[in-house]
Amino acid sequence: MGGIPFLSNVMKKNRKNKKTPAQLAQQRRFALAVSFLRPLKAIIDEGFRFVAKRKKRFIYPFNLAMSQVLKVAIADISGGPSLDPEKAWLSDGNLPGVIVTDMVEEPRRILVQYVSGGTFGAWDDHVKLIAYQVQEGVAIRSKSIALRSEKKAILDIPEALLGKELLLYILCHDRDGLRYARSQYLGTYQIH
Repeated sequence: MGGIPFLSNVMKKNRKNKKTPAQLAQQRRFALAVSFLRPLKAIIDEGFRFVAKRKKRFIYPFNLAMSQVLKVAIADISGGPSLDPEKAWLSDGNLPGVIVTDMVEEPRRILVQYVSGGTFGAWDDHVKLIAYQVQEGVAIRSKSIALRSEKKAILDIPEALLGKELLLYILCHDRDGLRYARSQYLGTYQIH
């Protein structure tokens, strides 16, 4: 008799582990979001930190980005989930962003020109460019500090990423790196 309840419990667990089609679809959406955001984790942790602190209870910045991607950036298409990088945020906050006026592809780098997106931004807010190569899971940031008042930011592309499809984003934060603006997707580029 002692073995029968155990067998019964195992059978119940097996029944519980069978996932419905909706659960499997949600699992695929979650896996897609994690695989897209994981290489950007350090950037996201900084970019969502201020928003995470303003919540009533502690929330990890990465979880805020996951929630946003799951709600807005992933669509279910006939073959499965698909992520729209234009709708994914790498940062969020109440700091005014910048308005991109021109993008110039130069050998081994990209130059982005912008104007201030609001009257509440300080002249010394930092503007960063992020290039993300999804297939290789590599994200890079501009190394030189670009200030809001300079109206241009430059991103040097390493040799290993030249000629590869890069998603380009622009971020803006205050001089202390505490308050951020919502990131902007600038498009997909191949820099040679």
